[in-house]
Amino acid sequence: MIILQENDSILTVGYADFRNRAGSMNGSETIDEGAYKRIIAIGDLHGYCEPFFRLLDEIAPTDDDLLVCIGDYVDRGPDSREVVQTLIDFSAARPGCRFLKGNHEDMLLGAFGFDACVRDINTWLYNGGGATLRSYGIRFEDIEGGYGSPAASGLPMTLRDGIPPSHLDFFSRLPLYIESENFFFCHAGVAPHLTVSDGKRNEFDLLWIRDHIHAEELAYEKTVVCGHTPLAEVMLRKRLVCVDTGLFYYGTLSAVDVLSRTIYAVSR
Repeated sequence: MIILQENDSILTVGYADFRNRAGSMNGSETIDEGAYKRIIAIGDLHGYCEPFFRLLDEIAPTDDDLLVCIGDYVDRGPDSREVVQTLIDFSAARPGCRFLKGNHEDMLLGAFGFDACVRDINTWLYNGGGATLRSYGIRFEDIEGGYGSPAASGLPMTLRDGIPPSHLDFFSRLPLYIESENFFFCHAGVAPHLTVSDGKRNEFDLLWIRDHIHAEELAYEKTVVCGHTPLAEVMLRKRLVCVDTGLFYYGTLSAVDVLSRTIYAVSR
């Protein structure tokens, strides 16, 4: 079993096996930058709905904008179910938005028995899955023995009954990335020694990597826009933008217009 720290870094066995995985891109998309006045990447929400509404007020999106939510909508915060329903409703009302898969959506799918990079329910529970279950009215504390128990490993099919089918459909349809002429959007990032065209083939890296954040050199031919690694402020480098400012850890939700590099932020 893979066990992760609270910041999702790999602690024990299995890293190499999973990192070498090259999975389905699940409907990745190429967008035309010229079709939008702003292209705004929104950081990890992690189960907090109210800051998302306030961030939208700050952004004041129009029909000329594209919003890209960078993944990790669930886990840790108390409102995962509300966040997911909000995103589904928001997407129906505003076509100019895209939602990418984060490692926490991947863990959720794996815990529920779907294909995923990490398919272990205890790993998901260890990384904040319990808060998501509670938001759906499922108490993982009621699992006999709690986290790590044999009972937990037998739950995937039962858990599906507690999640609305529309939410499972939302999770299962999330793409790993979208890209444009000059930008590549994914949840975690791309290996710093690889070009984007090569690195985007590695599903595990797109969901989990952190190596690039402090790498001195990047081999990217376009700017990678990601979240996943919580930072005290938005990172703006020539070929790398990280928009996760740790809503759970630091209490700030951020977004950035990648065309103008304008930053928007609200506190939890």
